[in-house]
Amino acid sequence: ELYDTFGFPIDLTELIAREQGVSIDLEGFEKELQAQKERSRNAAAQDIDDWQELRQAAQCEFVGYDSLTAPVRIARYRRVTSKGKTTYQLVFDQTPFYGNSGGQIGDTGRMSSDTAHIKITRTFKNNEGVFIHEGEVMSGVVSVGDNVKAVIDRRERESIMRNHTAAHLLQKALREVLGTHVEQAGQLVTAKSVRFDFTHFSAMT
Repeated sequence: ELYDTFGFPIDLTELIAREQGVSIDLEGFEKELQAQKERSRNAAAQDIDDWQELRQAAQCEFVGYDSLTAPVRIARYRRVTSKGKTTYQLVFDQTPFYGNSGGQIGDTGRMSSDTAHIKITRTFKNNEGVFIHEGEVMSGVVSVGDNVKAVIDRRERESIMRNHTAAHLLQKALREVLGTHVEQAGQLVTAKSVRFDFTHFSAMT
């Protein structure tokens, strides 16, 4: 625990123990260390199925600037199993869900039909710019041809928007106080907070 959780070197533990007249079971330590590495590997392992194509959709049109809900059709999906939990990644023909971009996290919400309810926990864009919605089936089964509605979490979207605005205001203030040389060098905008990285000649007082 000292080594794995707190990063305390085993040789220092040995030294301190020796000063106290206590010996260290190095063989036992190595055995437990290997067991922990194996647990970490298993926890990080993901089993991802191949995409199941339901209909042709070159891109997923984003309609979230104008609407918080939208009727959608599932173009393709795949199952993802990680840490014993199964989720699904879904691609729609259109979506009101913003995908994480420029340091701003994607929307969450739900997707529902007459027979099923899926909780959307994450929205991101792949390397081709396609919106991928990761969700957990809460109830029912979605069948091909079902009328499906996607609805984003309005309260979370509004919180993200406020923090996005705060990042712009912060940059403006920094340029006024520190100088126009200040440039954004990264940010993270979530519903709960904003982190803004910027360039400057020295540490701020």
